[in-house]
Amino acid sequence: MLRKIAIRLFFTFILFAALFAFAEWYLRKQLTYIVQSEIDKSGGFLEATPEFLVHFTPRGRRFVPNAHVVIKNHFLSHQDIKMDINALGFRGAEVPATKSADELRLMFLGDSVTVVDYLPEEQIFTSLIEKDLSRVLPSRKVVSINAAIGNIGIEEEVNILEDTLSKVQPDVIILNFYLNDSRTPWGFSGEIGDRGWLRKRSLVVEATYRVLEEQRWIAKQEVDRFGWVKASEELDWKHKPEELKKLAALAEYDWGSAWNETSWEKVQTQLQRLKELAAETGAKVVVVAFPVSFQVQAEYVDDGPQKKVAQLAKEAGFEFFDVLPTLRSNSSENLFYDQCHLTAKGNELVAGAVGKFLLKSVILNQTKPE
Repeated sequence: MLRKIAIRLFFTFILFAALFAFAEWYLRKQLTYIVQSEIDKSGGFLEATPEFLVHFTPRGRRFVPNAHVVIKNHFLSHQDIKMDINALGFRGAEVPATKSADELRLMFLGDSVTVVDYLPEEQIFTSLIEKDLSRVLPSRKVVSINAAIGNIGIEEEVNILEDTLSKVQPDVIILNFYLNDSRTPWGFSGEIGDRGWLRKRSLVVEATYRVLEEQRWIAKQEVDRFGWVKASEELDWKHKPEELKKLAALAEYDWGSAWNETSWEKVQTQLQRLKELAAETGAKVVVVAFPVSFQVQAEYVDDGPQKKVAQLAKEAGFEFFDVLPTLRSNSSENLFYDQCHLTAKGNELVAGAVGKFLLKSVILNQTKPE
């Protein structure tokens, strides 16, 4: 009798192990997860998946300096993306401590729209701008520094500038403004907690844990932060401006906050901080406004938020460039993965437009501070 029970338990264990192994294999084909870039890409069922990419500080989310990881099967592009973080905590190559006389340093501040962690580095508009300007300015060593990180706002972006300004020594600071930059960063990722040994090594365990915790987190929210997603399928925002405003109101905790007049006080405060910091080194400042996809795809122009940030930029003495017209004129192409993240084609268009603007309005007119 005991022998039969032992045999049944043994085969039950084998079946469970096989199902668990299959689930691990399947999830690794479907989900996004992070591995150290040195680890064999084929991996095993218990391949380590360390979270060595992002950490949380009192001054906002930051990349872990000197992190070298691969984001497997990124949920936007479904590509494996190599992420190399330099000693300053920025995506990309190291920034030399000594700046050469012919060097032109462009420092890009922004969020996930700018860091573009879902595409290879060479396809990001910041890298493309460096390549384009290097071609037309053969006497200058053009260096683009991508100081962006996902899920931060304008305050955290200016914090990054303040913390690294003396080390970067930028000639031009480009603030890439997205429509939710006035809001305090929010999101589930910061509340997931530190992962233990098992969660780091099993996507089955990690995925199950995250689903349960996400449901608990959503239930705690006072408003339906994601209600606008379903509403975007029901409202006729493409043809009716008033429907887009309704959608923006529902999306206030994301991109819609830019349609709320009360959101701009914080932006104005942070632009003033940016002005004071730039004055310390004599760097020029350019504000580049990025749209939500609904503005690009609508059959009318609703650029109220862009006009507002243009006004604030002008008051601060900054140059301003609006990406919306460029994207609208190419709206028939595949430009977005979702409401804000640009495809490789979208990045290419932005690089061309912003690069030309920087060259004409800032770089060729730039004078060195005494």
